[in-house]
Order: sequence, then structure tokens, then C-alpha cells
Amino acid sequence: MRCLVSILSLFLLALTGCSPTPARPNILILLVDDLGWRDFGPFGQDLAETPNIDAFAKQSVRFTAAYSAGPVCSPTRAAIITGQYPARVNINDWIPGTRFPKAQTLPPPDLDQLPLEQVTLAEALRGAGYSTFHVGKWHLGGAGFLPQDQGFDVNIMGSHIGHPASHFFPYGNSLDSKPAASHAVPLPTLERRQDEYLADRQADEAITLLRNAATQTRPFFMHLSFYAIHTPWEAPAALIEKYQARARQRPGGDKIPRAQIIAAAMIETTDRAIGRVLDELHASGMDANTLVFLTSDNGGLGPASDNRPLRGQKRSLWEGGIRVPLMVRWPGLNAPGAIVSEPVISQDLFATACDAAGVPVGAEVKEDARALTPLLRGRAVTPAREAIFWHFPHNETAQVGPRGAVRRGQLKLIEEYQTGERLLFDLSADPSETTNVAAKFPDTAAQLAQLLHAWRERVGAKMPTPNPQADHGAN
Repeated sequence: MRCLVSILSLFLLALTGCSPTPARPNILILLVDDLGWRDFGPFGQDLAETPNIDAFAKQSVRFTAAYSAGPVCSPTRAAIITGQYPARVNINDWIPGTRFPKAQTLPPPDLDQLPLEQVTLAEALRGAGYSTFHVGKWHLGGAGFLPQDQGFDVNIMGSHIGHPASHFFPYGNSLDSKPAASHAVPLPTLERRQDEYLADRQADEAITLLRNAATQTRPFFMHLSFYAIHTPWEAPAALIEKYQARARQRPGGDKIPRAQIIAAAMIETTDRAIGRVLDELHASGMDANTLVFLTSDNGGLGPASDNRPLRGQKRSLWEGGIRVPLMVRWPGLNAPGAIVSEPVISQDLFATACDAAGVPVGAEVKEDARALTPLLRGRAVTPAREAIFWHFPHNETAQVGPRGAVRRGQLKLIEEYQTGERLLFDLSADPSETTNVAAKFPDTAAQLAQLLHAWRERVGAKMPTPNPQADHGAN
């Protein structure tokens, strides 16, 4: 009888032209550190060679108005892993943060670790039967708050550190009795590998996990978080020489900063590592059912990244500090090579992954994030998003104070927390944010400011306070 029912089901599917519901996809997040919005070839970079990412772009949907949830790493990583705005989680600066003791304001206390009560993407997916792997940078807390404490079955290299002491073996670790560097990359084994580069080692570790996953029946979630292209700016000497020669062949090439040349070499090594991981997915046959995200944690840092024509860089709420590359590939669902100009933000990765896996999300995620699945299909996001918000209650520099921002449509408002000044820009006409039109459109500026204030109230954003020790000549 059971066989008869199965045959009848197949017959009905054939008649209706329907196909069985596909298995839940594997999920792979490729997160590159400090990668500027145009540091990859598909987004306009023409110094570094990125053949693997170029090929991936042709298979993916490319988002041209993707944003990081914060202008530095830890807030964005918290957003990706929780599906919430950093202000709601109260991780607004990199951990443990930059201090400006003489600035006009004091930042509110930030958390130095992701609270265990937060439901992480790894926990949500593991609860749905996924194997969960973390490889690389974590930077959301140390002992007791590491990936293995936050839902990951496997943690390789994830720790409290924000960048390596070196991108070359042994990555700041000591091979004798001497203590390790303060930014040593923790690895499960440290056998000597002559001239090994960290991005290559990360690919090795990821490939081993993928090969094991291919033998299992459970879907997997992998969070592959590269330490590149964060400082220290280091790359294999042959690649640096290659890009020095390439720069010399260009008009004005002698003016290209050395950091940008080294970054180009780092980008090529990262492209190579990503290519090896994607090739392994293909060789195993898992790529046909794997949802892949490729993005960055914040805008590029000068002089390694050239964010022009956007203004600003990492640690600022100017477009150059928060605009990031984003490509998403879901075979069989997205239109290969499609371009989406609708603004999206880091926590949308959480919502999209849960949507793909059929995992329900909490009320905070529903408010803060949107699944990108409709955009991948060429449809509108529902419910429509009114605006995207940022809260950075920390000084950008000793001179530039804390700020918040909101983008609604093509309009973006930046509010100076210290002075109350409002900066309004029409990004469609002024992507470089050179002309403040707040005085010309005061009602619009007031409406957006009200929207920002109401959002801060909803998420419980903590505000800076006056600094009694301020140096009044500092900013």
C-alpha cells in the first residue's frame, strides 16, 4: 500500500508539473575582514586579480547598496550572528573598543562579549538539525563566549582577537617556550608549514570540514571568516612584487600607496582561498544545494582600500565606512548575474539563512532584518522596510564625535550626537555626500531625525554622555 501511495504521488506531481520540495540548503557565509565596497573586481577594483570571485559574481545576485550594520567589525559580526541591530545587542564598537579619554563625550558601556542568552544563527540552525562550523575570526568574546559556546559544533581559530599578529606561520604563536603574541591566532595544530599564509590555512581547514560534511546526511552551516585583509598588511613577497610592477605600468602608478599594493596581493590570496573552497563544494556535488553569502564586516580602511567616490572609511558612518560588497548565490533560485540596488544590511543574512532552512525567528529579528529571498527571486521584500539605521555612540577620531544615521530610500541623514547637527544627503545625486541639504529641506531632515530617535528608543540604544575630563580643543 505504501508503494502504491508513493507511485500515486509521483504521478500527481507529473500531472501538475510540480517538483518535490528541495532539501534544506547548506549555508556558507564567506566574511572578509575590512574589505571595501569596491575591493573586488565585480564592484570596480581593477588592480588585484580576483578570477574566482569574478566567476562567483556571474552566478550570484550582486547587491550594490549593501551595508554593514556597524562601521567596525564586532558590531557587524554581532548583527550577522544574531539577526539584530548592534544597538539592540549593545555591541556598538569593536571589542574592547577605542578610547579617546579627552573627547567631548564618553561612550556608553558596551558589552565585551556576545551574551549567551542571545540566540545565534548557529544555535537556530543546529536546533533544526544542521552541523555548524566556525573557521577564522570571531571577535565576539573570549573564554566562555567562544563559537563553541554559541552553537557551533566546531571552532577553528575563533577567539577574542580582532586581527592576527602575523598572516604568516606561526601567526604570532610561539613554537618554543616563549609566550605567544597578544594577537596569536589559535589553531588546533601548529605543525611547521614553511611560508604558510593564513588565508590558505583557513581554506585548508574549511575544505577538511566540507569533505567530512559530504559524508553526512545532515545539512551544514559554515561561518568562514577570513582575517584578511585586516592589518598587518602582509602578503607573499612574489605577489607584492607582481602588483608593484603592475602599478608602475599605470599612469600615476607611483602614487598608489604601498598599503594598497599589499592589499591587492592579500585580495588575490583571499580570492584563491575562496576559489578553493567553492571548488571543493562543486567537486563534492554539494554546491547545487548550498546557499552562499560573500560580504565584508565594514567599509575599507585607507590607504589599503580606495573607497572613492564614496566618502570616508572604516569607523565612520559616511558611505565609505559602511557600504560593503555583497553577493548571494542560491542555485536554482537566484537569477545568475542579477543586480539589486535596494538597500540591505548585515543582519539580513541571518533572516535569509533562517528563511532558507525553514527556521522561525524571534520578534527582534522580524523587526530588524529582512530575508533576501524575494530579492533573489526578483521580487519585492515583504514586509517593506521603512529605513535602515546605524548607531555609533563612540568617537570616530579624537576630533570627530559620535553619530547616528538613517537611510530611507535615497535620502540619508547623519546626526551628530555631540552638537545635534543634522547632515542630509540625496545619495542618488550625491553619492559622495559632499552637499548637506538639511537647510534646504528642514522638514525632511526633521522627519528623518524623528525616525532615528524613535528607532533608538525601540532598540534601547545607549547614548554618550558629557566627558568631565574633556579637552575642549580636541573636537
